[in-house]
Amino acid sequence: MEKQSFFKTKAGGLTLAFIVIMIAFAVIMAGLGMSSDVLCMIGFIMIVVAMLYSPVKVYIIDRKK
Repeated sequence: MEKQSFFKTKAGGLTLAFIVIMIAFAVIMAGLGMSSDVLCMIGFIMIVVAMLYSPVKVYIIDRKK
């Protein structure tokens, strides 16, 4: 039996999504501190992408296999 990398498992993918959300939070806070709408929007988009990772993987990517 082959041993999978941690980040290729379901738990690893969700861990990466969580890390991206935490980085996005820091980006949003930096954007608020500098009054930069662009940084806030980038942080928001990062959060949306991280939250949509799991449903897209389960319902679209895994179904094609």
